Amino acid sequence: MKLSTFAIIITILAGAFGLAFILIPTRLSAFYGLGLNTGGIWVSRYFGAALLLIAMIYWSYSSVTPAAKSWPKLLVYSIIYDVVQLALTTRAVLKGVGNANGWSTVALYALLILGSLYFLGVCKRAREAKAGA
Repeated sequence: MKLSTFAIIITILAGAFGLAFILIPTRLSAFYGLGLNTGGIWVSRYFGAALLLIAMIYWSYSSVTPAAKSWPKLLVYSIIYDVVQLALTTRAVLKGVGNANGWSTVALYALLILGSLYFLGVCKRAREAKAGA
């Protein structure tokens, strides 16, 4: 898989979940076995807006070469974000918050971490090849 494809996948995931958290937060939460009060709906929409920002950032990077200096920084920041989300989600699911669908989110964050780690190596090799040329 190319780095641009990974960026587009993240764009689609973050964009779709972002819109869902903004437009249908109670339905999305119900899928995970959670109920939302007015405050929860408000916070869900803020989270959705943050996911849309992530989608826009990755969309803007979808045509940037892997040798660019900024890619590793974005991937490291994404790994930090995904590790925090993975820890929070895993803890919540293990404590019985929500239903078994929470494990799909755990798996998603784990896959995003692995993908970002893989593409850090791709970026390093691309920069080394560019420097050697």
